[in-house]
Amino acid sequence: MIDIFLNLVLKMRLKDKVKRISTQSKDIEKRFNSLLIVLSKEEGFKTRHLPELADRLGIASKNITLVVLCKKENNEMHSNFENTHVISKKALRFLGKLPDSTKELFGKTYDIQLNFFNRRSAFLEFISASFHSKLRVGFGHSNQEINDLILAIDPNDEEVLLKETTTYLNAILKK
Repeated sequence: MIDIFLNLVLKMRLKDKVKRISTQSKDIEKRFNSLLIVLSKEEGFKTRHLPELADRLGIASKNITLVVLCKKENNEMHSNFENTHVISKKALRFLGKLPDSTKELFGKTYDIQLNFFNRRSAFLEFISASFHSKLRVGFGHSNQEINDLILAIDPNDEEVLLKETTTYLNAILKK
């Protein structure tokens, strides 16, 4: 019952976040300097190829942030990224308030946000929309309102993901 109430609250708060996203600056410099990857642990996508994506885009590994979203608390994640954060749905406080420990994480502005989930979920969408990012990239089955670029590819196909993401993001830089 609490989960149903929280999902309703997150959906209502998501509407405000979507409005904020639509007014955010999309001013992208001549290159990308930072990458935020928002990953759903439950979907089980692999991240081993994402450092190569960042390398192809010229983003230093120290400027990559991985945020792993999961249902349960104390869910550990081993990753290739030194800047990794785990946020559980249980960590959200009453009315979907973000934990105080994440204040610095959500206070930063990222050049690219890769929403590495391929489904609709109030929790995933709310957290994703809570970040300040200049460009948001998502996949075909995710909420298109929270993404600027939608890739109609299988996120598990590492080769296609690297090729298509690099192609489109580099084209955006050349505009």
